[in-house]
Parts: sequence; structure tokens; C-alpha cells
Amino acid sequence: MPVGGPGLLLTVPSQGRWLRRPLLHVEATRPYLLRVMLGGQPLFWMRVDDWWNGCAWLRGPAKLAGAFPHITAEEARRPPDPGSPGWWAAWNRWWVHQFEASEPSLLHAGRWCLRPLQTAPVTKAQGYSTVPIIGTGVLPAPPCGLDAALRFPPFRAEDWSWAEAGALPERSGGVMPLRAPSPRDDGRVKAWRKHARDGTLPPVLLTYFALVERWLVVDGHDRLHAALLEGREPPLLGLWSFTETPMGEDLSTLFRQDGAMKAAELRLRARPGEVDAVNRSLLREHETVYRLAVTRAFPLRGGAAAWKAEVAAWRKASGVTVQSDDWAAFVSEHG
Repeated sequence: MPVGGPGLLLTVPSQGRWLRRPLLHVEATRPYLLRVMLGGQPLFWMRVDDWWNGCAWLRGPAKLAGAFPHITAEEARRPPDPGSPGWWAAWNRWWVHQFEASEPSLLHAGRWCLRPLQTAPVTKAQGYSTVPIIGTGVLPAPPCGLDAALRFPPFRAEDWSWAEAGALPERSGGVMPLRAPSPRDDGRVKAWRKHARDGTLPPVLLTYFALVERWLVVDGHDRLHAALLEGREPPLLGLWSFTETPMGEDLSTLFRQDGAMKAAELRLRARPGEVDAVNRSLLREHETVYRLAVTRAFPLRGGAAAWKAEVAAWRKASGVTVQSDDWAAFVSEHG
């Protein structure tokens, strides 16, 4: 992904409270039945099609309000030079403090990355693969389609393989809200709009849901809304857990690194001012480890029977309207 500013690699110890399920976590059972939890309540249930051609999700009863500390106007204006490396470093530290202080935390034991993000145009974003992810992880897709975070339907079915004429299919890196957007005349949205105009808008925190290759808005729904109302792109801070795989010192690696050196030389001849970007690219090509994003899924107690009983009960209690064909695929033995 394009570098938006300096980030951090975090090592969370494998002991004590870090061994518990984090505040926001995924639970899974076969066949591709998922439940995303906030504490002890479901934020949404999701089912991925058995053929990996799409998915559907049902919003749950969990409320995001109060899950994270509010950023005050004073805190928003405190870091100097918005968008500078020092500004990003200050917000990285602010969030690390919140992760350490909150109970339960957003983090669990393992390795994490916290870094600024840059969006990709929807037209250039990667389409979904129509086969399940195989291996130890994925490269995170850059976020795209921020306006999707302003849509919060109670139920949605998605097709990853095709779209209606004139429309794009769902894209990898799509952004998904965890709560409904506040009205545009809400006091906090109005206040954040001024920060967006002043350039002092704190970053929106996203976390990567690797299994379905999309970003979840963890904190900053009103800030994102305010920026879009002002016709601006909000600063984005991404959080994800990752694995490290040692890079083999074989011929393919040596050929790739040699090709990167030649490409760097050609690039600098054409654009001498891109020394820093070329150096970053070469450093990545010569890394001794390969870092891939992962999302840990915890066992869903009760399995598929519990999942199906829950979604049926919540549909009845919430009164959500769902087309019969979509619902049948959502809860069937073979979706």
C-alpha cells in the first residue's frame, strides 16, 4: 500500500490479559459462518458463499457508542503540523496509549501494524478473489470507497463476481461502518467539519478484516462523515495483526532483488527527486521477512446451529425486512 506517513510495528506479549479475546473480535464456524463481536454482543453476523462468490451480513444489537474515548477539540489541535511525520507519530502514540489503557483492549497477543493509509480509487481497486484465501495471510488492500461508510443497511447481500451494467462489483479494500452515521446536522459532525476545514481533523481508525478483505471503521465515523461533507478525504490510520514468514535466499529472490535495483536506477534517471520513495522500495525488496495481514478467528460456541438460531431470533426481534431468496441463501445448509 502507498505510505501515508510513519507507522509502528507492535509486539503484544503472550501473557496475562493479552491472551483474552479482544474487545472487537471475530468468531467463526463452518461453513464460512462468522460473527463479529463487540465485547459480549454481536455487531454483525456474516456468511461467505460456499463458492466464494459473495457474502451477506446482518447487523446485530451491539452499540459502538462509548466503546472508545472521545477525542476532545483540545487534543485534536495539540499535535503541530497536521499531516507531517511528527503529527502522525503523535497520533500513533495516542492510540497505543489507548490500547494499553483500555480493558478489554482492541489488541490480542501477537504482532500488529499501526500506520497511516492512503486510499485507492475504486476504479483501480482490486476485485475480490472467487476462491478462499489459502496460506498464512494476505497483503492488505488499500482502502477504497469511503462513502460506503455512510451506508448502514440492516441486511446486505453482495456479489463479488459481477455487477449490474454500468456499476462496479464489490472491491477488495472496501470500507464498512460499525454504526449508523450521525445526521449531518449533529453537533459533533458540525464541530468536526470545522476541523476538516482547518486541517486539524484527527485520523479515522480502521482495522483490517483479512478474511473478507475490507476495512472496518473502528473509531471516527463522525470525523469521516464531516470530511466527506467538506469534500475532503479524512486522514486514515490502519490497524491490523500480521504474521512474519522468513524470505528464502533462493534464485527467484535474488532475481527479484536484482530487477528491483535496475528498476530503481531507471526510475531515478527519469525522476531524480524520488530518492526517498526509491530507497523505501528497495528496503522492502531486501526485507528478510514477508509480512502478511491476518485476522484471528475464535471458535463460535455452539457452531452453526447456534449461529442460525441467533440470526433467526434477531431477524424476528428487530423486524428487519429481507428478500426471501437472500435470506434462504444466508441460512441454508449450502449458501
